[in-house]
Amino acid sequence: MFSLSRRSFVQFALATGLASQLPLHGEEAQVLLPVNNCGRWGFINAKGTMAVASRYEAVFTFASSLAAVRMKGLWGYIDYSGGFVLPPKYDEARNFHFGISPVRMGREWGFIRPDGEYAFTERFELARSFQDERARVRINGKWGYIGTAGKFTIEPKYDGAGGYSDGLAPVALNGKWGYIDKRGQTVIPFQYTAAGSFSEGLAAVQIEDKWGFLRRDGSVAIRSEWEKTAEFSEGVCPVRKNKLWGCINPSGSLVLEPSYSELDSFIDGFAPAKQGDQSLYIDHRNHVLWRQTMQCPAGSPTGDYIKPS
Repeated sequence: MFSLSRRSFVQFALATGLASQLPLHGEEAQVLLPVNNCGRWGFINAKGTMAVASRYEAVFTFASSLAAVRMKGLWGYIDYSGGFVLPPKYDEARNFHFGISPVRMGREWGFIRPDGEYAFTERFELARSFQDERARVRINGKWGYIGTAGKFTIEPKYDGAGGYSDGLAPVALNGKWGYIDKRGQTVIPFQYTAAGSFSEGLAAVQIEDKWGFLRRDGSVAIRSEWEKTAEFSEGVCPVRKNKLWGCINPSGSLVLEPSYSELDSFIDGFAPAKQGDQSLYIDHRNHVLWRQTMQCPAGSPTGDYIKPS
């Protein structure tokens, strides 16, 4: 499914679903978009100029005024200036949501606050960022959900799990995906090959080898005809057909004809794309904010963009 815990682009990628996060430390939210320069990541601003120099091995987009970045194999957190707020010391990290973030040191995951102190003592095999005041965590190979105090709200019993949105989350049992509410009650039956979280009232689901979209009541909003899909954001959603990406609106009509080899969801008015050997950011009118053709020395690292989930 498209909502894997990691997605690496050789040249370029951007996170989705973070625009609604509130800033910390009294800062105003800024638009900073990750870009790759021969395997080192930095950030451009909404004018398409460099705001944070390309020096990181891997990055997340900014959320709550902080971004998780990797240097020399370890993760820390930077602010909008590119300066470290928390130094690189974590083996893995994710973004802050609801004032806490999952990090891994050694084999265990815990959750920290922006001051670097642990928010609670519980530890997990795997953990992901909070969404809708719930975080999915794994223990003994099974997924469950915790609240912001670190206690289980739904005991670990699922083979797979996605993030909550508007009170519903996709979960997997016995090879099929369905949706549960915050009490753990099944609200959409387990019948899908794969499933994503709801966004703007719609969720992507896979039936056999094609993707479509459901409403919250489980009814079909957009029939399954797409090879791949991202999530709805800012009123549109990237979809792939015949190996090319475009965008549809909530009625399923194409508003951007498929022409990109890669395309991700819009955030703050811009979406990352690839076309041939060029990496781009485009706006809703398909105008290009930023364009780069990679000409890197042989043996250059590719760098990683880690897609939040």
